Amino acid sequence: MNPQQRFSFRSTGELVDIVKRFGINWQVAQISRGPLLGSVSLQRRNDIAVLQLSTNQIITVLGARPSSITCIGLERTNQLSDHRVRGETISPFSIHGVTPSITESFFQISAGAEMTIVMMSLKRFLRLIELDPASRLRDTIDRSNTLTVQPEQFQRLMTLLDPNQEPPHPDLLDAQLLECFSRDAHFQNHGVTLSTRAALMRDLLTWGLDNADTPISLDQLTLTLFASRSSIIQACRETFGVGPTTLLKQIRLHEVHQILRTQLNGQTSVGSIARLHGFNSANHFARDYRLMFGELPRNTLQRARAA
Repeated sequence: MNPQQRFSFRSTGELVDIVKRFGINWQVAQISRGPLLGSVSLQRRNDIAVLQLSTNQIITVLGARPSSITCIGLERTNQLSDHRVRGETISPFSIHGVTPSITESFFQISAGAEMTIVMMSLKRFLRLIELDPASRLRDTIDRSNTLTVQPEQFQRLMTLLDPNQEPPHPDLLDAQLLECFSRDAHFQNHGVTLSTRAALMRDLLTWGLDNADTPISLDQLTLTLFASRSSIIQACRETFGVGPTTLLKQIRLHEVHQILRTQLNGQTSVGSIARLHGFNSANHFARDYRLMFGELPRNTLQRARAA
């Protein structure tokens, strides 16, 4: 068994770099304003890995899920107001990610939340499902990515996956998961296929993360995303609480922040980095940066150069 690897992060870029060390490829966007502080850890035991993630801000995660792996997630603190799985709100005492055919990660974590993600081989998971005496589970999980379980079952699963303890023996985890799946579980028939709104917001986030140096234009977005201006604006406000222009600007602020935190080249200026990411007004950029990170951009750069 590998020892626990726990890391803190203060930017979305840091989180992306950390999980990449674990062999996980994520794109991450911070949704709420304010300095980001979180932690992430990973422990492995046999063919099971347990990832623990906490954050003080709302973040959204996009990523590919290998076809050979099943990921099962649960939120530990009941901080569910802004929590989303594949664009859908979740209920208390629920676990997610059980549909084997899903090959992408797309979830949002509330500020103050702590999330546990169990990663196991698909072969092991399917063997577990086949133990169901009623032989109905495979058909059910192919249609339902989320299930709500009894509070006591959820608590036992959380205790078994306590982030301050070593990962459970795989057989114990198998037994607890099978109990959750088999006894009084309520499967929710959403999340396997993304809703129109969720798919639109996934595509908007993907575009923003992949095109940080492209001018933001709602007219161009309508052509790129094959959606009307009103649809994009309404879906973005309903999902993230801000309009698309603000959301994309926040993503770019994080791109600039990551560069300033790691930029040791004495020839680099804050203004040149800002302009490269579409911020043409130095005053507006400095104001927005301070609102997002709690300091001026030059302070971030000065601290990086002094490190």
